[in-house]
Amino acid sequence: MQTGNTVFVALGVSGQPDYPAYLWAKSLISIATFVTGNIFFIHTSRFLGALRRSTLIASFALQTMALFTAVLLVQTGVVEPKPEDPRAPIQWMQVVAIALLAFQAAGQIVASRVLAFDEIPTVVLTTLLCDLLVDPKLYASPWKANPKRNRRVGAFLALFLGAMTAGGLVKVSGMSTALWVASALKASITLCWFFWRERVVTTGCEV
Repeated sequence: MQTGNTVFVALGVSGQPDYPAYLWAKSLISIATFVTGNIFFIHTSRFLGALRRSTLIASFALQTMALFTAVLLVQTGVVEPKPEDPRAPIQWMQVVAIALLAFQAAGQIVASRVLAFDEIPTVVLTTLLCDLLVDPKLYASPWKANPKRNRRVGAFLALFLGAMTAGGLVKVSGMSTALWVASALKASITLCWFFWRERVVTTGCEV
């Protein structure tokens, strides 16, 4: 969610917030990693062939590895799972986990563009909700008559339910549990690409 990070960086120019100090630096690192991740995934996908099965497997496998590494840092206590004391010195080890999460998020949104699902931003809902409500075919029926609307609704519900579930897991079992679930889901998506049916673009037939 780089919108919030951008706001924190902008506030840092005027020295806000007072606590914790250098919060803007963590946000700046997240933004820089996200941008770097976008550049990496975009150009790597183009070089390897964006819609090739092997490229998509490699992309999601790398995203999964980044998530698993972040989970291990939290699980082993290298990164403190509890919210830091606003008046305590900043915990710079958190930057490693933040960078890993930002990097995999970049791969996720690049994949949505590569697969031509631009209506699913995957990392923010502001534009998704506007695009959903402004759709002149919002109430089109039957349900399958408007696949873009359906994907937007599905994305909104998935993010809402995901955040709700993750919040419950964090409250009951700690942050690492929620991150393990996220990693498992990402790994499942990676495995799905092994069995996805290929489509020959030039003829439009499936093989």
